[in-house]
Amino acid sequence: MTVQANASALAVRSVEDRTAEATLRLAAVVAQGIPGRLEWHRPGPSAAFSRRDSLAPGFPTAVDTVRAHGFEPFIRPVGGQLAAYHRGALVLDLLLPCADPRAGTTARFRALADVLTLGLRLLGVDARTGAVPGEYCPGQWSVNARGTCKLVGTGQRLVRNAVLLTAVVVVGDADPLRAVMTHAYADLGVSMDPRTVGSVSDEVPGVTLSDVEGILGEALAQSLPLEDPDLRNARLFTRRWDPR
Repeated sequence: MTVQANASALAVRSVEDRTAEATLRLAAVVAQGIPGRLEWHRPGPSAAFSRRDSLAPGFPTAVDTVRAHGFEPFIRPVGGQLAAYHRGALVLDLLLPCADPRAGTTARFRALADVLTLGLRLLGVDARTGAVPGEYCPGQWSVNARGTCKLVGTGQRLVRNAVLLTAVVVVGDADPLRAVMTHAYADLGVSMDPRTVGSVSDEVPGVTLSDVEGILGEALAQSLPLEDPDLRNARLFTRRWDPR
C-alpha cells in the first residue's frame, strides 16, 4: 500500500459517524416522556455522507475532496446520498416518540414537505414538493423551485419507539455547495446535475436566513403542536403529533 493510500485510509477512519448520537438523542426524548421536540440550527460547512456512500470505492477520495473544499465530512444517521451545506443553510430536526415508527413514514414525509413548501411559497418562491431530474441526494419528498433545482432535502431515521425526521433548507450561496458536490459525486461514481443545486436566495434575491427562519417557524406552528413558533431555540411539543 502506498503512502497516499495509507493517508486516505486514515482520513476515512477519522470521519465522524453521527448515527449513535442521533440514537441517543431519540432515546432521551423517549425516556423524558415528552410528546416531541423541535430542534433548529445553522450548521457550519459540512458534507453529510450516507452509510451507502461510505461503502463506495471512491469514498476515501470524496472525503479528501470535501475537506479540500473546506467542508467537514461525517456519516449522517439518515439514508440517501451526499448532501453538503454551510452557514447559509438551516437544519430542522423533529425528534418524535412513536410506538410504531414504520406505520407513518410516508405521512410524516408528506406533512413536513407540504409545510416547508407552503412556507417557501409565502416568501415568494415557486416551491413544489418532489425530486427534480439529476438532483443530489434524490428523494420523493424534497422541495424544489420551479421544478428545476432542489432547495430542501428531507430524511428519516427509525429506531425503537422513536423517529428522527430531518430537513435541510439551503437559503444562500449555492455556489460552494455546487462545486463541492460536483467533485465529490464524481469521486463516488454517482451522477448529479450541478444545475439542480439551488438556494432560496437565488429565487428571492435579498432574502436572509432570519427571513426564512421566521416564515418557516410560522408555517410549522400551524402544522405542529409547538409551544412557540420561534425557532431560535429547541421547542417542545404540547402533545403527540400524528400526521396520518
